[in-house]
Amino acid sequence: MRRTLCTAAALATLFLAGGCSDEPEAKRPSPTAPTASAGRPTPAPATQPPSFELPENARTLVAETTGDTDRNLPAFTPQEGAYTLYATCEGKGKVSIMDRDSSTPHPVTCDGVHTVGVVHGDKKPQHLTVQVTGGTSVWRIAVVSGNHQS
Repeated sequence: MRRTLCTAAALATLFLAGGCSDEPEAKRPSPTAPTASAGRPTPAPATQPPSFELPENARTLVAETTGDTDRNLPAFTPQEGAYTLYATCEGKGKVSIMDRDSSTPHPVTCDGVHTVGVVHGDKKPQHLTVQVTGGTSVWRIAVVSGNHQS
């Protein structure tokens, strides 16, 4: 009986010592916390950029599209000889839009700034691509027919 009492007292002391310390809870390592690896660091995901306030009566050529990598946008044909492009992005990377037949990128300003541009041209199919370089960024783009720059 005395042996059981001593064992119970020793276990109780261990539980109490393990459960109480003068160290704040925040300094203790979490048993489920991820560990650092020697590989490439995982980039923090960028937040989603806000939606656009597109003109009510405008004909949508490319609906709001969101992504975080290079992407070819659907082909479209502006019926008014011009189209308005709305773009925004969030993150550390650089986002550019360019015509697939051109090598000139047009940068999009990230971190809360909306880019709005009017492109004048023939009423022929347009083929745009979005490029992300230099880091992680989430972008949002929409295209409407006509000149709607405000």
